[in-house]
Amino acid sequence: MEEIRDCLICGSNSLEDHQSVKDHFGTQEVFQLQGCRQCHTLFTNPRPEENNIIKYYKSGSYISHGDKINSLFNRLYNLIQSQNLKYKQRIVEKYSFKGKLLDYGCGVGSFLQHMSQKGWEVTGVEPDEQARKISTSRDLPVKELNQIEDCFNCISLFHVLEHVHSLNETLEQLCTLLDRNGILILALPNYKSYDAQHYEQFWAGYDVPRHLYHFSQKSITHLAKKFGLNIVATHPLYFDSYYVSLLSEKYKGSKFPIVPAAVQGFISNQKAKRNKEYSSLIYILSK
Repeated sequence: MEEIRDCLICGSNSLEDHQSVKDHFGTQEVFQLQGCRQCHTLFTNPRPEENNIIKYYKSGSYISHGDKINSLFNRLYNLIQSQNLKYKQRIVEKYSFKGKLLDYGCGVGSFLQHMSQKGWEVTGVEPDEQARKISTSRDLPVKELNQIEDCFNCISLFHVLEHVHSLNETLEQLCTLLDRNGILILALPNYKSYDAQHYEQFWAGYDVPRHLYHFSQKSITHLAKKFGLNIVATHPLYFDSYYVSLLSEKYKGSKFPIVPAAVQGFISNQKAKRNKEYSSLIYILSK
C-alpha cells in the first residue's frame, strides 16, 4: 500500500479523514477517504501501489474494462452508452475544430470508433491489456502515451483521471500534446452531488480503490490553475445519477433496486438544476 502525505493537487499537508468506504464491487475491503482542507480533493489513502492495483480490476463484470453484457446493470450501461456517445460528440464539436482527437483511457474503443465514423482522426491510449486488444481488433490506433508525438485538437479523459496513479506527470504530458487552440475534456464523478450525499459510504461513484481521487468543482478549479488551464465550461452527464444510484442501491442490498434508483437519480438531477452539482460533470479546459 502507498500512503499519500501531501495533497497531489495543491501540495497542502493538511489532510483529514473524510469517511470509510468498502470495495462493494470486489474484495469487500474497507478503504479510508481523506480530504484536503485547502482544495477539497478527496483521496483513497492509503491506496494500492500501481503494480498491485490490477487485481482490483480483474472481473469479467467490471464494465469499464470489459465488453460483456451479462447482467441487468451491464445491459443498462450499454443502452445508455449509445446516447452518451452522441452527447459527448456534440460537446467536443461545440468547443473544438474537427481534426485530431486523443482519447486517454479509451477502454474498448467505443468513443474512438464513434468519433472516427464522424470524420475525426483518432488515437487512443489504454493501459489495460484486455481492453486494448478489443480496441485494436476494431482497427483502432491505440498507442503508449510516450509513443505519441502529434498535437491534438481535443484530448479526452472520460471517467479516467480518477484512476491514474501518476496524475501530475500524466496531465503534464497530455498538456504538451494539446494544440494551442485545443481543449482538454475531463469527465469525473462529483462527490458533492445529491446522490453522493444520499448514499454516503454506499455511493458507487467512490468505487474504491480503483478511484484514487474524488473530485469536486472546487478541486478541479485548483487542478486547472496548477497546469495553467482555464475552465471554459462544465456540462452534466445526466444518465450517471440513475446508473450510479442503481449500483448504489445494489450495494445497499435493495431487493428491487430499479425503482428507488430511478427516484434518487431523478431527485439528484432536479436538485442539480439549481446548484449545478450533478452526479458526474464534464469539464472543458483550454490553455
